[in-house]
Amino acid sequence: MAEEKKEEMGEKMVAPADFSGPMDKRGCTDILCLLLIIAHWVAMTALGAFAVSSGDYRLVLNPMDIAGNVCGIKYGDNVDMTDYPYLYYINYALVGVCVSECPKVSEVGGAPAAADPFTTIGTEGVISITGGNDFSGITMNADAYDFSTSCDGSNTDTDCYNPTGDYVAQGKGYAFFALDTVDFMNRCSLSANATIYLEEMASTTAGNGEEEGFLSKLYSDLWTGMTWILGAGFCIAMVISFVYTYLLRIPGVLFLLIWGCIAAVFAMLLGMGGYAYNEQQLWRDADPRVHDDTEADALLYVGYFFMGCSGVWFLLICFLRKRIQLALAIVKEAAKAIQAMTLIIVFPVMQCAGFVIFMVVWMVYAVYLASLGDPTTTGICTDILGVTETLCSGISGAIWIPYQEFIYDDDTTKMGWYLLFCYFWSSQFIIAVGQIVIAMCVAKWYFCRDKSTISSATVFSSIKDSFYYHTGTAAFGSLLIAIIKMIRAAIAYAQKKAKQSGNKAAQAILCALQCYMWCMEKCMKFLNKNAYIQTAIFGTHFCASAKNAFFLILRNIARIGACTIVSEFVIIIGKMFICVITGGIAYMGMGSQAEAGDIDLNSPIGPVVMIMILSWFTASMFMNIFGMAISTILQCFIADEEMFDPQTRFAEAELASFIDANGAPPKAEKEDNTL
Repeated sequence: MAEEKKEEMGEKMVAPADFSGPMDKRGCTDILCLLLIIAHWVAMTALGAFAVSSGDYRLVLNPMDIAGNVCGIKYGDNVDMTDYPYLYYINYALVGVCVSECPKVSEVGGAPAAADPFTTIGTEGVISITGGNDFSGITMNADAYDFSTSCDGSNTDTDCYNPTGDYVAQGKGYAFFALDTVDFMNRCSLSANATIYLEEMASTTAGNGEEEGFLSKLYSDLWTGMTWILGAGFCIAMVISFVYTYLLRIPGVLFLLIWGCIAAVFAMLLGMGGYAYNEQQLWRDADPRVHDDTEADALLYVGYFFMGCSGVWFLLICFLRKRIQLALAIVKEAAKAIQAMTLIIVFPVMQCAGFVIFMVVWMVYAVYLASLGDPTTTGICTDILGVTETLCSGISGAIWIPYQEFIYDDDTTKMGWYLLFCYFWSSQFIIAVGQIVIAMCVAKWYFCRDKSTISSATVFSSIKDSFYYHTGTAAFGSLLIAIIKMIRAAIAYAQKKAKQSGNKAAQAILCALQCYMWCMEKCMKFLNKNAYIQTAIFGTHFCASAKNAFFLILRNIARIGACTIVSEFVIIIGKMFICVITGGIAYMGMGSQAEAGDIDLNSPIGPVVMIMILSWFTASMFMNIFGMAISTILQCFIADEEMFDPQTRFAEAELASFIDANGAPPKAEKEDNTL
């Protein structure tokens, strides 16, 4: 039985000859996968060159009007819109026309009668705005103009000007209000003053302009607050990240943080159970009764469920208490490692720069490839997408709102799928290389007798070794993730088709498959991360590293579980801390500038939300370093235990005292696997 169990758990680690840390004598690993990813980049470049030579990016990036004309260019047999580069939305459905310039006004307030700045330029419904400076106020009513110039002459005033009328809903006729606008990505978005006036006039538009007004206001605020968004979302968030890493090293902070979170989870589960139990009793005692016994019983069972969860959580924490103490010590050691190599914090920025460079190239290829489609007019019939005008006309009371979409042939579609695969593989490759670099840095710090010799120079040597020896391993692991992601993308595409067809059985099956593949992706990412750590320490190829990591996890499942709980708390709280503090600073700063009149904002909420999103992204980069460092320290600690006697181990400080205090010599814990 002991031999069978030993085989199931795998062989314990054995130190290579003269092992004194991550292998100095390394060989290149998984060269075939490195050549494969290079070949895939060459193929992507060839695809991109074909797309650039055959496509026109303006078809995708330039706005398109209701009739399929591309603003700012002459496309095919359509109307020449070279002199009309901007899109002006003429109704609440965000249907637009190409204009020579976005309407501007010089005064605020009033609804003046102004000189007609509208002219029809060809086909029905294709309208341009000229002489935008003719506007003498913040807004003007479209009914100041002769509707016969916009409709066919046989229509009523309601048909042409009422925002709920058929012609306006289809993009024909004039907008109910022409408002002051600003240029945003070649789209005419309402200015801050115009959106305020539109809200005041909401009763006259029957609420149909609210959606467009909200979006235009949001675009305007985002554009105005762009400096704050970029500065706070990245720079301030980066500074707050350094502050958080410093706080983790203060004695007692990490202890209170983790055990406070554990206690909070227990209290929340118990409180929810108690609340549900008390509430169902109030339902039963109410006179008159509002809820019957079935509803009260259901709430009672909900209360029992949460109470049961609190009990399970309590027992789990009791069982893992020593492992949680070990996890706390590991987190502190990870913080020390990062403190010793301060430049390791900058590495995610280097990763991000590499990703941005790739994305710029990839986006150029993607935009040109997307332009190879044939624009086709389809439409929205009430809430149904992709409906023809003829079909919609047979639905009583329905209004058909046309729009343009691209239709692609089979070859272009296949190239699009390949380009998506290139994105998945390359993005995961960049992540994998970063994980190997961080793991190697931390492993070199752990397996060093004299920690004073470790500095930021270790980061550069780890970068060199990782890129020179182990990019093939990163390509192997990232390829597996990319394949899984492609399968998930194909399932998502099939889900969309099944939803459009209304096939409930297919939707259920595909949903189950999507959940299964999601779980597989998470498991593979976890295994890959630990395999990269093995590669960083021992210089082994991916398959050997994955196998060793898998059995190491089996032999130490409780430790890894406890460390995962602690690290997740540290990472999640860190992200929230950085995100909230950054958002608060930005809110106060933008609010004070708005009050002083330095910036013109409708509300700082939109920019602050965007800042918090960007700061969450920035925080994720920094917290991922902690997660990888914690996992690396844990594997180094376990390898240290399995490979060396207590007198020759590398663990020191709190980790060494933890081993002595809890008696974890090689045989006591490992052979019975009680951990």
